[in-house]
Amino acid sequence: MKQRTLYKSLLLFIAFFLLFCGGCSSISNDELSLDSHPTPEESDMVVSTEQTDSSCSYFYFLWGTHAENNKLYNEAEEAFEKALICDPDSSYILRRLPILLIRMGKQDGAAKWLRTLIEKFPNDTQDRLLLARLNIRNGKIDEAIKLYTELIDLTPEDETMLLRLGFLYSEQKRYMEAEQTFYRALSINHDSLFAHLYLARLAVQTRDMDKAATWYEKALAINWSADLALELAEFYGMQKNYKAVELQYRTILKKQPNDHRAGLGLVHTLLLQDKENEALEILTDLRANSEDPNQIDIIAARLYLRSENLEKAAAILEPIATLEEVPEATYMLAAIRYQQKKFDVALSLLHTIEKESVHHEDSIFLQVRILLEKEESDKAIELIHQTLTYEDTVTPELYTLLASLYMEQKQLQKGYDILDIALVKYPDNAKIYFEYGILLEQDSLQQQAITHMKKVLELEPDHAEALNYLGYTWAENNVNLEKALEYIQKSMQLKPGSGYIQDSLGWVYFRMGKLDLAIKEILAALQLEPNDPSIHEHLGEIYLKLGNKTKAKEAFKKAEHLFSTLKHKVRIREKIDALQ
Repeated sequence: MKQRTLYKSLLLFIAFFLLFCGGCSSISNDELSLDSHPTPEESDMVVSTEQTDSSCSYFYFLWGTHAENNKLYNEAEEAFEKALICDPDSSYILRRLPILLIRMGKQDGAAKWLRTLIEKFPNDTQDRLLLARLNIRNGKIDEAIKLYTELIDLTPEDETMLLRLGFLYSEQKRYMEAEQTFYRALSINHDSLFAHLYLARLAVQTRDMDKAATWYEKALAINWSADLALELAEFYGMQKNYKAVELQYRTILKKQPNDHRAGLGLVHTLLLQDKENEALEILTDLRANSEDPNQIDIIAARLYLRSENLEKAAAILEPIATLEEVPEATYMLAAIRYQQKKFDVALSLLHTIEKESVHHEDSIFLQVRILLEKEESDKAIELIHQTLTYEDTVTPELYTLLASLYMEQKQLQKGYDILDIALVKYPDNAKIYFEYGILLEQDSLQQQAITHMKKVLELEPDHAEALNYLGYTWAENNVNLEKALEYIQKSMQLKPGSGYIQDSLGWVYFRMGKLDLAIKEILAALQLEPNDPSIHEHLGEIYLKLGNKTKAKEAFKKAEHLFSTLKHKVRIREKIDALQ
């Protein structure tokens, strides 16, 4: 408070000095009240009726600057606005105000003033540039593109503007316009590194891998860097061109021997080519030069795990986990023992991971999985309840896991109770609403389940499972089929390779009468999930609709065999008997 009083006293002194010299004599006290906040339009009205007063403007500019420096942003905003009443055409203050508003989080206000600046100074580039950046930050990409287009009209030889515009086009999937813009940048600077790099990335987006490789290699030739070489190595890795990947990593190591990213990448690439001895040599060199040899060992173990060599990974992890008690190594070793069905050994390791560790939650989930496989679900539930008492480590996933365990035990009311508690703690968590929807579905409350799934999509529009649930449920009820198809197709894009989502796609095609598409998708789903009885049942229904009773019967018999509950078996048996 003392500091603020001092600087206000100083400003008052300046004010008296300015008034003595002629000051703000043309403006009344009412007009200078800091309670008013003129908009750009109101400022324009002032221009027509008042004369410019540079002394008054300078006074309020000083006031605003001191306020801003002391983080009194609202006061600074008022002062700058009053400075503009005194001198509406001050480009410096006009530019200072939107920057202040951005700092205050008043994005719309900042944009409004920037548009005023552009109108006042149409040939100046910096105002459009700042507004374009603000639009990008706010997700208004089309407006940003328009501004960059205007900037290029003003500065047609500006390579940077062209590169930024091309990048925005590529983000909008306007690939042809992006490519043309990058070529235009190249016409200005034939050796533009970023034009070459952006063209390479654009070619990756459009799946033209040969063109992408050419542009990447040209970019690397223009200006070699380890980061760019690593990106090129990753690109070749996507193509499974391991020779080219290896060449990039070895080139990096030749120029920068201590680059661990390249070293570890080379190890992984060598393992993928079954060059295990060479990989071990590289790892030995990396470990010898590392400040954290344990971390190198853990990474080496991960590489062995990718190659499904569990014992070699375990041999590396054992001393780090048991002697040095590194939680990450302990968890990884426990996961290996779990895969080897050594459940008690895995549990013993997991019990040593303390609740303060970042791996504690993962250890709880793995313990629950092990206990369930040992058919000790009561112990699993008890473990989660115990973990929920650790306030600092509680997460929404623990509540949804506990609710799902209660669902498996048909204790639906306990599932509701847990999720109700979770929603109080996490009222906007999509995972909890999704689990609640599944619980309602299991409780035969489908309409309420649909409501909860719609809530999931409000919170998380790209929730693949919720999209699939709604799409499949609508298809099952033979309603909203066009919307169901849209949701399921989006779900497949978000989670490719899911047999269950592919089955949903086949089923909605079946409901729409598109039997050729339906059978194609259902057969593809069975490739991914060959032991799912519901998919076999769907296949039977499609064959039946096509009039192929023999294949329909075969599919139904397979479904009957795979279903575990008597209720489902009876339903399928009735379908088979109807075909006799």
